[in-house]
Amino acid sequence: MSELSIMIPNREAVSDFVELTSRLPFDVDLVQGSKIVDAKSILGIIYMGLGKVLSLKFRTENLADVQTSLKDFIVE
Repeated sequence: MSELSIMIPNREAVSDFVELTSRLPFDVDLVQGSKIVDAKSILGIIYMGLGKVLSLKFRTENLADVQTSLKDFIVE
């Protein structure tokens, strides 16, 4: 399982993020503590909170493709 730290700064960015994750051909989850939501769900993302650093977890051998697709949301 791969993991990236991401942040979705505001409501306008939520739809952009969901559009990008929806193009991925595998499951993608957002995790914060004991909360886990589908990263392709607008309501799930809003539930997690905007402007917070979240863990994005997924299974793929193409980590570089995911990093390129979501580069605007990845935090170091």
